[in-house]
Amino acid sequence: MTKIYITQEEFNLDEEYILFENVQKVSKLYIGPSEYDDYDDETRQFLYDFICKQALFPVFLTFEPYNDLTEEIEFAFQKECIQYFLKFESTKKNSFPVFKVIINDAHTLKLILEETFWIASSNQFYSISFSDIISYKLEIKEGVFGGKKSYMFPCFNMKNTTTILKLWHDGQGCNLYTNDPRYSTIEMLTNHLPNETIMENKG
Repeated sequence: MTKIYITQEEFNLDEEYILFENVQKVSKLYIGPSEYDDYDDETRQFLYDFICKQALFPVFLTFEPYNDLTEEIEFAFQKECIQYFLKFESTKKNSFPVFKVIINDAHTLKLILEETFWIASSNQFYSISFSDIISYKLEIKEGVFGGKKSYMFPCFNMKNTTTILKLWHDGQGCNLYTNDPRYSTIEMLTNHLPNETIMENKG
């Protein structure tokens, strides 16, 4: 039984740390565990329950692990016959691995979350989408100390109806981005939560 709260947030394309293409009307909601203890486990459990409730398999997990862990992750996926793709994205000065995993059923989802969710808890990029819509794009942004710097950002194509769950800092909840009316407001989203979910408050 998961206790959560949901807040509706303003979607501002210029303030997101991910990119979007073909944006028309996108809603953004934050879904977080109500209790601080074991919040990452609570978030992981909510993700599993929520995705299974929607019954929209396959879903697509994209994440950025640390460079020295790619072989270990590949071995784990191959052992369980999990379908995945590994690609290295790069700028002129930086290269990093990106896994894209195709999840076809609840059993595979459970295995993958158990194997990889710690990556989201380590503040690495980790997202699940209801369709295969992600690519990486080069973007020039201002660096921490001023000046322009090149970054490779995950980019979601919102041309067709889809929903994205991007994990928040330390795996503490997630941002839900959607152009699907079924999930576009707190009231609508509530209709699609797992039956055992308890909403502590609405914002």
